[in-house]
Amino acid sequence: MLTLNTTLANFIKTQAMPPFGVLWDLAKQVSKLIPETWDRFSFRRFWGEGILSTDAYFVMDSYENVRLRNNFRNAEPSPASEEPEAFIGTEIVRGCFCPQAAAMLTALFLRHSGKVLRIATDTEPSLKRDSILICYGTPDMNFKTFDIEAWSGSSLCQFLFTASGQRAFRLAGQLHSTEIRGGVVYDKAIVLRLTNRQESNHPHVVCAGLTEWGSLAAVHYLTKNWKELRKRFDSFGQRRDFCVLLEVQCAQFENVRELTSVVWWEPRVSAEPHPGVKPCLIPMRHF
Repeated sequence: MLTLNTTLANFIKTQAMPPFGVLWDLAKQVSKLIPETWDRFSFRRFWGEGILSTDAYFVMDSYENVRLRNNFRNAEPSPASEEPEAFIGTEIVRGCFCPQAAAMLTALFLRHSGKVLRIATDTEPSLKRDSILICYGTPDMNFKTFDIEAWSGSSLCQFLFTASGQRAFRLAGQLHSTEIRGGVVYDKAIVLRLTNRQESNHPHVVCAGLTEWGSLAAVHYLTKNWKELRKRFDSFGQRRDFCVLLEVQCAQFENVRELTSVVWWEPRVSAEPHPGVKPCLIPMRHF
């Protein structure tokens, strides 16, 4: 004979549990959908609304004739033609990490925009200034990086050679170059985002290191930290130009850390900075 408790249990099992299970599955699906939707929205805000209607390009050197193209841009005249100091652990063939960098960025764009990142070399005539460009490498190794630096007037960051011939970045008036500490080589790298003067929704981004390790580390940092960068630099719905300076131990590109960053706090609408508007130096951050 069925008891009241048994009857009630059977009723809950056969009548109440199935709808509850459906609602529970629906709630789990919605909980997954909301973060994905927000990530796609944030991705468009970081890269510009143009990401929906135009292609983004990963631009690298063709490496057919690699040489120091712009070595005339020294910090100051070199008193002697001395050879720059060689750093053990940096003797990596130029461009050997390009496939890995392109793969990381392609996966990022495919996941958050549903579009495949196009790969191009810096000499392709199809690359227009009003395109979304992600340039890999310093201006002496990538013509498009050189163009972007020239268009911006080197307002946030400048690549140059020191008097001793070392490659370096100038950021907020300070020079940053490769260092050896405790027998370990540390490279410097930047992640730079600039407003496209011809089309504000098609930004220009540079991921560059003083060695190949730094360039790869900059790409890795961008793919892992673009959300945090958006929160820091795109507050109140305004996309701002910024440059983040990074340090990475050679051969340890995943263990990159931020040293400092600079940002144009006011929106920039022309190729030249507005009189009286200067980049605001954000205090040093360690991770």
